[in-house]
Amino acid sequence: MTLRISTALSVFSGAPDSYCLDGYRDPLRLPERVAAISKIKGVKGIEVSQRELSDEFPVKELKRVLKEYNLSCSAVTADIAQDRRFALGGFGHQHAKTRNASIDEGRKAVDIARQVGTADVTLRLYSDGFDYPFQVDYATHWNTVISSIKTIAKYASSDINVAICYKPREPRKYLTVSSVGKALSLCQEIAMKNVGVALDFSNAMMAGENPAESIAFLARANKLFQVYFSDSYGLWEDVLLPGSVHMWETMEALQQLKNSKYKGFCTLNMMPRRMDPAHACQIAVGNLSIFWKKLEKLDSAELKKAQKTLDAVESQKIVRRIMLQS
Repeated sequence: MTLRISTALSVFSGAPDSYCLDGYRDPLRLPERVAAISKIKGVKGIEVSQRELSDEFPVKELKRVLKEYNLSCSAVTADIAQDRRFALGGFGHQHAKTRNASIDEGRKAVDIARQVGTADVTLRLYSDGFDYPFQVDYATHWNTVISSIKTIAKYASSDINVAICYKPREPRKYLTVSSVGKALSLCQEIAMKNVGVALDFSNAMMAGENPAESIAFLARANKLFQVYFSDSYGLWEDVLLPGSVHMWETMEALQQLKNSKYKGFCTLNMMPRRMDPAHACQIAVGNLSIFWKKLEKLDSAELKKAQKTLDAVESQKIVRRIMLQS
């Protein structure tokens, strides 16, 4: 497996949050973002959101700048959480007009993916969930979410993979697809080959998971479609630089990607609010690349032998040795 790194265009946004609504810097225009990304050593692709394309920056222009800077589109994400139409839900909304509008956003992402030549779409179900007890009929809500995803997956057909990105909370207090187990259960119930899961490192940490274990869990079911890297302290989606807080967990996640022979991109999905985004991306790429090179020195047979003893000391010795080698 080769480490292929991409970054989301949103990394170079103005980086607004709930305290600084105008953002911490002036946002670059989308062609300028692509140009800035092209200068980051080690980044081979970009991920674009369906919301980022418009009459001002259409798909045709995206294809042109990607070709100009020799970059590929790693995936197209459908993110509806920032659209007020879906404040009370999107794919799980009980009113057909609103639900169909959210499905159209998913179809739009599929159309963009086909036009730019990527086979991957990620659905971020961050509008679907609840904030209060008794707010939703859970069984009906779950059925509606599944029906909406099926509709998008059928539209995508067999040539486009649809990955469900799970997250425990934010912006809703409870999100519907909140864990790796729920995400995989959803995929198994849908039972379509082109529907899988997108694992976001920070989201997995928020859900109280070990990302490496979640990667292995999805890989054994052949449902690991997308992987996103950032870091967090676990309570919220802090979207910090990957490897900056949970170094060992990041390294183990990469090791599990090696073991599972993951062929997709590892996409940077961070938000460097008080940092220069280009510098932050270069550090992020460096962190992942250093861990990857260290793992190339790892004797997998020796590690497996140590793991069979269930003695954490033995496996820690092996990993510490390769990490501290010059």
